[in-house]
Amino acid sequence: MEALSAFEQILRDLLIFVVAMSVVLAALLVIISRMPDDNPLKRIMVALSYRVGATAAAGVLVIPATPIPGLDTLIDVGAPIALIWYWWTFFRDASRGGSKAPTRASPGTGASGDPPG
Repeated sequence: MEALSAFEQILRDLLIFVVAMSVVLAALLVIISRMPDDNPLKRIMVALSYRVGATAAAGVLVIPATPIPGLDTLIDVGAPIALIWYWWTFFRDASRGGSKAPTRASPGTGASGDPPG
């Protein structure tokens, strides 16, 4: 009976921790989403969100494709290769500092930043 009580305490503590971390994550997402578009943290988080979404989409795509013999093989081979490349580009760009944000033309200049005329 004592082991069951200990297990219950551990499970309760883990659930409290998961809920607290979910609240912290939601707060961070709101804070990051309010940052300017040229902020490096926001650009990395946007790229990370795209990668997580693509990974989830690949996982969802596998389920209906499993019964189809040709498509099953194509997805079983192609999806991991595409995801490895997609994630590799994320880590490559993140280690380089990400792609540079486009420069904004200051007032009174042309689109390329040169004075008009």
